[in-house]
Amino acid sequence: MQDLLIRGGRVLLFEDNDVVIEEKDILIKDGKIVQIKEKIEEDNIKVIEAVNNIVMPGLINTHAHIPMSIFRETTEGCKLYEWLNEKIWPREEKLTKKDVYWASMLSYYEMISTGTTTINDQYFMSEEIRKAAEDCKIRAVITRTIMDTDGGFEQRIQEFKDFYESRDKTNNLITYSVAPHSLYTCSDECLQATADLAKEYHLPIHVHFLESIDEIQDIQKQHGKKAIEVLKQYFNGIHTILAHGVHLDDEDIKLLKTMDCGIAHNPISNLRLGCTIADTTKYLQEGINVALGTDGQGSGSNLDMFQAMRVACLIQGGIHENEERITAKDVLNMATINGAKLLGLEEKIGSIEIGKDADLILINVEENLDNITMLPNLNEIANLVYNTSGRNVQTTIVKGEVLMENRQMKIGNVQEVIDHCKEIAKRIAQ
Repeated sequence: MQDLLIRGGRVLLFEDNDVVIEEKDILIKDGKIVQIKEKIEEDNIKVIEAVNNIVMPGLINTHAHIPMSIFRETTEGCKLYEWLNEKIWPREEKLTKKDVYWASMLSYYEMISTGTTTINDQYFMSEEIRKAAEDCKIRAVITRTIMDTDGGFEQRIQEFKDFYESRDKTNNLITYSVAPHSLYTCSDECLQATADLAKEYHLPIHVHFLESIDEIQDIQKQHGKKAIEVLKQYFNGIHTILAHGVHLDDEDIKLLKTMDCGIAHNPISNLRLGCTIADTTKYLQEGINVALGTDGQGSGSNLDMFQAMRVACLIQGGIHENEERITAKDVLNMATINGAKLLGLEEKIGSIEIGKDADLILINVEENLDNITMLPNLNEIANLVYNTSGRNVQTTIVKGEVLMENRQMKIGNVQEVIDHCKEIAKRIAQ
């Protein structure tokens, strides 16, 4: 990688529990931010001119299924269980390792082009997901999903161990989690095995939790107790990433506050599958860390975190009539620093600070026809949430490596990836 000077941009910073935007230059050396000030003079360095751009931390997608780009828009008219059982799981049985690689490449390109620099995955054929991440130079948390509704879990546990032990220990862009699929697809023995695995390798747990109302009864039937009691029984003392958390009651919230955990909120997927609305306003007020995710493109439509931010903010008005609710600043936190904390990466990423890795994106806010929905730009922070899309991202940088510049991808062959994925989608739909 080469050293960079980002010059003349308006930089989004977190200061004194507030979100501010100030005109600054940013100097990056060896992949890290080393200076942030109004004017930086540096010779013999690559300069990225950021005039008419907002420079902000790369977005952090805390829950997704990376290869599911090939299942985009398969949810129409389906409830969660119907979609999983009738649409997704039968098609997933047809996937090959090469399919997973190419589908992952398509998702990584989508991320890079829409401003996401870190993604937390839960899927299988994990070696191919990791290989694609390495080829794209993206930051990812990867796992091998573990469940046992269709048989024993021991083989999947061993597959995870083999996958984790084969990691490149020098690549600190790729980290790992242990991922029981959900409490309703895992037996007590399976949950205990995943908890033991997380403790053995000192890794977080990443689990679907109370995404739909059907889970409440299913978990009670499967384990003989409430979901929150099952969660606390097996994962208390382990940092836990809870995907969704839509159906939390007051008792659930009280117990979650005693655990080392947070919520990966997926508003678009929840709405598409009719899972109702998580009260993220209440969760945050109660001191629970809430971050943001897209879920897979099969249910979340896309990996555009700007769209996820907008919906996350708007839907709180659906359950908080004439009441205080989360703001654009809260949602920007959810998509950046909260996400870093949820993934245990807050020392490296999530904010623009000296000493952190340079995971940055540049957003075009030039006053022209393409940005007409932002004009006049009376509130830059609100505009980022309500009137910006991933297509406004001009440049994407991960640990100082420029992956996209001026909407030109710097890695791989986009058309080759698209062509492969079109063929895969056609074949598995038959």
